[in-house]
Amino acid sequence: MKKVAFFDLDKTIYNAHSFFQLVEHEIEQGRVKQKTWEKIQKILSDHESGGLSYSMATNMLLKNFALDLEGQKYTNLLEDVKEFFMKNLQNFYPYFKEILPKLKKTHDIYIITANAQFVAEAIVDQFGLVGFVSSEFEVEKGLFTGKVLKSLANGKSMVLGILTKFGKSDSIAVGDSENDIGMLELVEFPICINPSEELKNHANKHNWIVIDPNQATKTLNNILDQA
Repeated sequence: MKKVAFFDLDKTIYNAHSFFQLVEHEIEQGRVKQKTWEKIQKILSDHESGGLSYSMATNMLLKNFALDLEGQKYTNLLEDVKEFFMKNLQNFYPYFKEILPKLKKTHDIYIITANAQFVAEAIVDQFGLVGFVSSEFEVEKGLFTGKVLKSLANGKSMVLGILTKFGKSDSIAVGDSENDIGMLELVEFPICINPSEELKNHANKHNWIVIDPNQATKTLNNILDQA
């Protein structure tokens, strides 16, 4: 039976914050208003100054993005996001593409992200992964309603349902921020790539693996060879 591997998206396998890139892209496509970008920049500024926690800021960002998509077709946005990532393949860390052929032989791979489901679905399709757990924008009859049904802004421990099916043995999780702690603490091999200060401190206390992207291929190969 295969094992399971969880990967966060932004700054973990993708060397940027795709949420902001995608909002800018959808403004160019006419799906999101310029005024929404101004609201998003204000939320980001308040978070960086300490006025908003990560979870509060992320929930506000998701809410503003979802509102602008009301009435638009899910399939149209999904295809647009797929095209966006195809054009930005250079932003994916090389280690992720390097390790996939070997990792897929022993592990089912899931993307775990606070981004909306169309972002996660695009990544799963792009790399031929098994599935994802993400925030979710409500869709009825193929159209966005403007509402956020589910948010992963408060942590990613909901991967427990998937992990229970596979078992903890040889399970892997890779993340970069404090929002990933709930996911990382559930697996046998928690890996922190370029972690935030809060995650780094937590990782050091629990003897988790802390590396930069250039070390990730070797680290993952070592784990797979020991499994």
